[in-house]
Amino acid sequence: SSGINAEWPLRPGEITTKHPLEQSELFYELNQHRIKLGMSNSISGSALPMTIQAERASAARIGRLPGVASSYLHLEVFAGMDEDLAIEDLFDGPSPWEDSPQHSRCNATA
Repeated sequence: SSGINAEWPLRPGEITTKHPLEQSELFYELNQHRIKLGMSNSISGSALPMTIQAERASAARIGRLPGVASSYLHLEVFAGMDEDLAIEDLFDGPSPWEDSPQHSRCNATA
């Protein structure tokens, strides 16, 4: 290895390369869930993790009528995220300024 970043050259419009921990942060909740399942497997056997996975899969499948977005409240309660407050909860969607810089949105609307 020559020590040169594999993502060089940068794509057009990209200021810097991605941080190595970004991938880990993307899958943080999934990794924590897997760690908890592994601990429960070692403490109480394989029945408990299988039951937890079945409950989680069942909660993820529950939805509303077609055309109406589901809030997945059961899944949030099951995952312990029901008391967390995120930007999506306030604005009913992802943050509008996360993906693109402010100037590109201003230029597109002008």
